Amino acid sequence: MPRRITAESERLATARQAALHYSISRAPIFAGLPEEDLQRLSGYCVVRALPRGTYLFRQNDPVAGFFVVRLGLINVHRLNADGREQIIHLLREGESFAERAVISESGYPANARAVQDSEVILIPIAEFKRHQRDRPDLAWRMLASMSHHLRTLVATLEGLRFTDIETRLIHWLLQRCASPDSPAAVEIGLGMSKTDLAAELATRRETLSRTFGKLKSQKYITPKTSSIVVNNPRALQQLFNERLASSKMTRAEGARWLSNAG
Repeated sequence: MPRRITAESERLATARQAALHYSISRAPIFAGLPEEDLQRLSGYCVVRALPRGTYLFRQNDPVAGFFVVRLGLINVHRLNADGREQIIHLLREGESFAERAVISESGYPANARAVQDSEVILIPIAEFKRHQRDRPDLAWRMLASMSHHLRTLVATLEGLRFTDIETRLIHWLLQRCASPDSPAAVEIGLGMSKTDLAAELATRRETLSRTFGKLKSQKYITPKTSSIVVNNPRALQQLFNERLASSKMTRAEGARWLSNAG
């Protein structure tokens, strides 16, 4: 009997290791990494289960390492001066985060919480640094990932400069249309609740719902349970242009917003 239990435990451990290896290999930050490195990573990485609402870490917590989302949705945020939550990133399956904290001695720069039941892969800092000494190209992968997060953060901050929620929402939708100049309808998966989207756009759910209703009544969008259909991206882009033209932005600022929206 003890031998059977041991054999079964070994099979389960092997299956878990294979699943972890597969998840790591699918993460963009590790895409194309040689098999020997993937094997080494999966040997020291740890899977953490996070029930909905659980904090993975809080701002200034000591750094354990960085993470890859295996399942679910992770909300990375900070609190503003009024104590309101401002979302920095919403991270989905395969996305990595907190890489910057690995090279910082000041702790995590924000809070991270599971929006839904989730699993993350922890890449421990000490083991990863030893691995990185043997494979310097891992540092370039970290820089590329941080650059991607920076571009996302800049786009979020730029969108928040619009003073009214309607323009912020239109900007948010256009960023997610592959071809804003096309008249073909585009369905955008939310991957989050309307409450979380409201937090990302720095507004209240009730205000966001009214804005959705207005754009729906004007036939620009068709909201669904977990997605939004932009009925005609070209028409929505034109509305965005008109709102810019009627605002007090300078021509240079307007050109920059249009570029980011596209």
